Amino acid sequence: MEARDRARISAGLEMLRYAKVAQMPEEEPATRTLVGLELQAAIDSSCELELKQALMSAQQYDRTSSPLYKRAREVLDAILEQKRVDQIARQLGEASSRGDLATVHALLQAGARTSGPLEKFAERPEFAQAKALLAKSVRQSLQKAVATCDRKAARQACSEAVRYGLCELPEYKRLVDLRKQLVLQNIEEAAARKEQENLRAKLQEAIEDPDLELEHLREEPGFRGGLKVYRDLLSLPPYFEDEQVLESVSKRHSVKREELLSDALCQAFQELMDKTYRKVRTKDRRGEIPKRLLVKEVLVVKNSSNFVEYLRRREEIRQQLETDKGVPPSVVVNDLNGTQACKTLANLARGQPFHSVWRDAQGVSADPIDTKINEFYLFHGTGPEAATAITEGDFRMDLAGSNAGTLYGRGIYFSESTGKSDEYSRQDSRGLCPVLVCRVTLGRILYTDEEYPDTRQLVRSCVAGNTHSVLGDREKIRNTFRELIVFDSDQAYPEFIVWYAREF
Repeated sequence: MEARDRARISAGLEMLRYAKVAQMPEEEPATRTLVGLELQAAIDSSCELELKQALMSAQQYDRTSSPLYKRAREVLDAILEQKRVDQIARQLGEASSRGDLATVHALLQAGARTSGPLEKFAERPEFAQAKALLAKSVRQSLQKAVATCDRKAARQACSEAVRYGLCELPEYKRLVDLRKQLVLQNIEEAAARKEQENLRAKLQEAIEDPDLELEHLREEPGFRGGLKVYRDLLSLPPYFEDEQVLESVSKRHSVKREELLSDALCQAFQELMDKTYRKVRTKDRRGEIPKRLLVKEVLVVKNSSNFVEYLRRREEIRQQLETDKGVPPSVVVNDLNGTQACKTLANLARGQPFHSVWRDAQGVSADPIDTKINEFYLFHGTGPEAATAITEGDFRMDLAGSNAGTLYGRGIYFSESTGKSDEYSRQDSRGLCPVLVCRVTLGRILYTDEEYPDTRQLVRSCVAGNTHSVLGDREKIRNTFRELIVFDSDQAYPEFIVWYAREF
């Protein structure tokens, strides 16, 4: 050890290990000296192999906390990093020579992440040359796209600039600006012609273009104008937000349920509940009959996909009624002065029916329902989970009648009285019950006052015949309630969820 002879110290330690004698006092300092000598020699030589062997020896003898070990590790890391830099530089030169831009970009990214005490990769000439080559190639693609006005080439050139992180090039900004002008021009032309599907396609093209940021597009008058025209063509109510109109453009689907905070509107719902409530027992009633139903919360449902489908079906029915005027059997329930009037058309305290109050609250001129085609607000009682599921998705025909039977066929049952809908509502954890207030297009109604009607004939007439709904007049037969049934889920749109408490 005094001579610091690595070979002799190593040989002595080997002899002790093979002799299996008890540890001698000199063994510990000998081990420490040997490891130190090996680490120092490896550091001095800067040889990768020697450094790895010395580090392994230090780990074997549990000498990894010494300053020499840490220094040797740093030297080895620097050597390996330099080898990696050299390898990247070599590969970069090869990729540049064959014009492989994707590989050049990947290697530039890898090189930019190198770190260490040695030469920085960004300072290597290969790095600067490759970066210049990449920028030149992208710039040429952008210039060519501008010159040729080729939309496909423009998209590819812009995508290339984004992919290679060259969005700051003036040519890129110019091309994106030209593309935006063209897209806005197309939107304005489609909006002027009021071509719904064409306008939707042009708006979708703008929205889904990764180079045209939506937030910036929304600041453009042409885009805002096109979106407004599209909203009008869909006949979406004002409470639908622009975000949902955009989702409709992209054929995506989301649902919002937003609480109505207007005291006047909540009062209108309470009056509607009171006006249509009758305290009558039917065979479907379980338990005590409430004296009154007290509105606690009203949610407006914003489901653009279902609403658009509802409007589509409503217009189909309107056209059928105009084409087949006078085709029996039909009954009118929109006569405000007659006994057949739908009970939800009753005037509220301010002298207007509910749908007029809702119309005025939105600040629009058109009524939300069209009584000329027997479109009304009707009630559908259900449970808390089902209320969420129906407004999130739609009415499910496969579950029709699961809550109360199918006297008039497997359809969706509605009532003009909250006394009837309450029979099927179930409480949530708060003790509140939900009722869906739905727009329903009944169209040509098949009326029946039979005690036990021919169910198959009723369904067949609506599904394959010239009627669109059934009115079962249990009010006339049993002095209970009239039931209204449709057999197409697109004929109903659950616009509100009213949560109420039963007062006994």
